[in-house]
Amino acid sequence: MKEFDCKELGHSCDKVFTAETEERLADIVSVHLRDAHGVLTLSQEMTAKIKNLFINRATTDAAKVADRIFEKYNCSGEPECTWRYIAEAEMILNGGRPAHERELQSA
Repeated sequence: MKEFDCKELGHSCDKVFTAETEERLADIVSVHLRDAHGVLTLSQEMTAKIKNLFINRATTDAAKVADRIFEKYNCSGEPECTWRYIAEAEMILNGGRPAHERELQSA
């Protein structure tokens, strides 16, 4: 699992992204930079800099990822947890697209 913390680029941003592969994470980060920070194009140098900031996470770190999702959706681990948590956790842990992707994107 790969991880990227947006603060590492100097932005005052608390977003941390994870993905199964470097290519998937690069796609996620580029969309975030465009939508949240107005970065419309990435040079090869900037892309390389971003990829150098990726952290390799072992499967044992999956619990930390799940904790961040709980915090994001104010989920205490009780049955009342929202479908957003379930969809995002499914995507991260399985390295694929969540079953509820349409709803997750519209939220």
